[in-house]
Parts: sequence; structure tokens; C-alpha cells
Amino acid sequence: MNYIKSLHIEGFKKFQLLDIAFNEHMNILVGENEAGKSTILDAIKTVLNQQYRLADKSILRDLFNTKMVKEFEANPSVKTLPRILIEVEMIVDPKTKNADYFYGEVYGKVKKQNEKFGIRFECKYDELLGAGMEQSILEKKIPYEYYTLTWMTFANNPYQTIRRPLQFLAIDTTSNSTATSFNSYNRTLFTSRYDEVTRAKAKNDFRNKLVEAFEATDLPNLGDNRKFGIDTKKVVLETVLSVYEGLIALENRGSGMESLIKTEIALEKNNGLDVILMEEPENHLSFTTLQKMLCDISIKQKDSQIIVTTHNSMIASRLNLKNVLWITEDGVKSLSGVDEDVAKFFVKADNNAFLQLLLSSKVFLVEGATEFLLLPHFYKQITGKTIEEDGISVIACNGISYKKYLEIAKKTNKKIAVITDNDGKQDRIDGANEFNTNNILQHIFLSTNTEDWTWEVCLYKLNNVVLDTIIEVHEESNYLFHKRNYGAVLGKMLNNKVETAYKMLLSEEKFKVPQYIEEAIKWLRE
Repeated sequence: MNYIKSLHIEGFKKFQLLDIAFNEHMNILVGENEAGKSTILDAIKTVLNQQYRLADKSILRDLFNTKMVKEFEANPSVKTLPRILIEVEMIVDPKTKNADYFYGEVYGKVKKQNEKFGIRFECKYDELLGAGMEQSILEKKIPYEYYTLTWMTFANNPYQTIRRPLQFLAIDTTSNSTATSFNSYNRTLFTSRYDEVTRAKAKNDFRNKLVEAFEATDLPNLGDNRKFGIDTKKVVLETVLSVYEGLIALENRGSGMESLIKTEIALEKNNGLDVILMEEPENHLSFTTLQKMLCDISIKQKDSQIIVTTHNSMIASRLNLKNVLWITEDGVKSLSGVDEDVAKFFVKADNNAFLQLLLSSKVFLVEGATEFLLLPHFYKQITGKTIEEDGISVIACNGISYKKYLEIAKKTNKKIAVITDNDGKQDRIDGANEFNTNNILQHIFLSTNTEDWTWEVCLYKLNNVVLDTIIEVHEESNYLFHKRNYGAVLGKMLNNKVETAYKMLLSEEKFKVPQYIEEAIKWLRE
């Protein structure tokens, strides 16, 4: 199988320097907005598709890394001018046509080194072409028109897409469909699906039939020996191709169905695609349609290498957390070290907050909706700031064991405070103490008194006077909880957790906060 092994970037858009190693089959790129997920896909397309080859040089303003531009402006000279280098290393079957054309040692520092398959893109100032521009450069002006863009293989051969070493397709759902994007998709699919002989015959037959069809219209002549005719050079088959489902062209389907069909076609083994890039496939998809897409990808991912960007927790978890590549300010971090059982658990847990955990700097893990509603209120009451101001997230586990989230947190060095109940069990208190002793960045906070066995009990003991006032109960109701009478108000709090928590929020009262919750807030802020 042919696939992309690694990507090296210098000076391109978001990245001053980046190295990323890809998995053979599934790769899930996640990160904050502007982290550079799209830039990574763009870098691959720049190399393999020779993107920007015919663009005006003014495009370089958008491509150069801003830090490198600022460094040039601080110390202007020919040597400090911004440049771009992108290298794609590939694993290619030596039996593949033209494989040797890409195999060599001209990459990196271009010195004696191990031979590899790959393509090298370089955008740099041409000193010979720009002779006489030295003064302008000293005035901090970047001579864009004197830059050259070159694509070379690691064997130091010029690269052209006609000799592409692997079949490659990009599916972008982030913007509305355009003729250009569809033409690119259709052209790539046509090229990968049919061999050269079949394509040549189709194009030749198309031209001949087009001429015949026009002549059959019997359009009157313009005059003596003059008439309209078809210039076949102006009509290229690939530019008018569309994929049809039944009688409807793909570009005329709804955006969500268009994304699904494009993905299904790309995943078909017969289409011969080695690498598929997918940018935010969740766009325009309903929950059920997204589930269907993920099912197709999961089943067929072994036939191609898939590199997908996403902001969706279900995509990241369903396609296995171990395939996640997390884009951070410090580079790319792989989650391949996550325990296999934890990864399998999240594959099946649809309603999870995996990405929120991963992309937050600090996190409170709480048991459910009650704590989720009240904790931000308590946080502001104690600190005078909102959790948003301090960059902290609150995640309700909602039935998912917090231990599963902690397993991920340990692999990502996240500071996490778990706020949980002791359920009246001393062994839970002892277990939390042992965990806290052995873990610096993750701590578990719960009441150390088994009689204060849950969140509601702790709150009621400290605030019974206020709560008896704001929580309405009916005299004829027992409000038993698990067949036990805790009193009407506490019983209602235990049986109607979200409703009573909402009442507390609306009351705008200042509540006494249980000690273990206050300790959790102060610890996470440290």
C-alpha cells in the first residue's frame, strides 16, 4: 500500500517549523481553531497537487509564516527573507510505475543520507533573477515577483502531477460547493478510477461525438464557405464531467448528502485511491447521516490512508482515539499510547466530551447536570471570576466513568479536578487519597465524611435554612429516595436534581460551598 509517511514544514502559513508522522491508515487531526489543521492538509495539497503553481506571486503574502516575515523586517537582508519548504515522505511500492523517479536522498539538509521516496516543494528568493533588488530588500520590502516555486522529487527530478506516485483525493466540506471544487473532485476521481488507455479512448470518443452532434443540428451557414463549428480544444472532457446518482448530479444534492456520497465514492476500493483528505466531514450532516459516514469509514479504512480534520468528539472517538494527532503550540502529539480498552470504550460512547477535554487547558470533571449547573456559580462566588475568564471547562461525565477521562488526561498532561461523591464508602475516600498521592496533575475531590455521601447532602447540611425557603414541597408528598426518608426538601433535591439546582441558580442567593468543592476550585486555579 502506498501512503504518506511524514510531512515536514518550514515557513508555511501557521507553521514556522513542524514535523508530523502519519499512521498508515487512519489519522484524525484535532486542535483549537487556528491551530493549523487545515494548513497541514493545504501543505499536502501544495506538494502533491502543485497547488499555487499558476497563481499570481501576490499569493505569497498569505503563504509566508508571519513570524518569519517579522524576523525579516527586524533584520532585513537577502539571507533573512522568508522562504517555504515542504517535504512529503511516502511509502511507495517499488513496483509502482515511476517509483524510482521519487527515490533518493535529496531532502532535509540535502546531504549524504538514507534514500527515501518523497517530493520536496521549495519557495525561495532567486538571487540571480532579483539582481539589483538589494536596496529594496534593505528597506524591508519582500520582492515577491522574484521568488521561484519548485517541485522536485527526492531523486532530484522535477515533479509534475501527471507522474504522481500515489492516487490522492481531497474532500472539503467547510465551504459551499463551487464549480472549481467539483471539477477538481471529478477530475481526480476520473483519473484514479480508469487507466490511461480507457481515459484516452473516452476523451477521443467525446470529441468526435461532440462534433457529430453539432453537425446534426443543421445550423444554417454564415455565408459562402463559412459556418459555425466546434473547436474541440475548448471543450475538455474532465471539465464537464459530473457524478450522477440516478438523474441528479452530485453538485445538485443537498450539502450533507453531497458530503456523504463523495465519501462513499472515495472509499470504494475499485476507485484505487491511496490517500483521502477529509476536512471537517461533520459539516452539514445530521446525527444519523454522520453515523452512517463513520460506519463506512470504519469498515473501509484499511483500503486507503485517511487524514481527517474535525471538531467533533464523535468522529474522533468513533474512529479510535489512538489515531488522534493533536495539534498544539508545541507540535503534534499522538494519542497512540492511550490504553486499548479506553479507546474501545470511547468508540461506543457517543455522548462523550473527549475533544472538549483535549482542547481545554484545565478541566473540572463532574458527575452530572446538577454539578454542571452549579459549579460555575460557586466558582465565581469564591474567586470573583468566571470559569471562562480563567480558561477552565466543566465536563459532566453523564454516566461515563471519570476514570476513562483520567486515562486520557494522563497521556496529555492536563490538569484535572474530579468532583465526585463518596457514596458513603470509605474505600472510595481511601482510593481518592491514594490517587492524589500518586498523581500531580489530576486530583479527585470528595467529602471525607461517609455521612456526606453525595453533593446534595453536603449542600443541604450547609444551607438548609435557605434551601427550605426556596425549594417548594407538598405536605402530602413523602419524597422518599431509594425508599428512605431524608426529609421533604432534601428528598426533593435527591429526586429532582436538575430542577432544584436550577431553582438555586435563579434565587441569586449566596450559598455556603462544601469544603471539598472549595478545595477543588483553589487547587485547579494554582
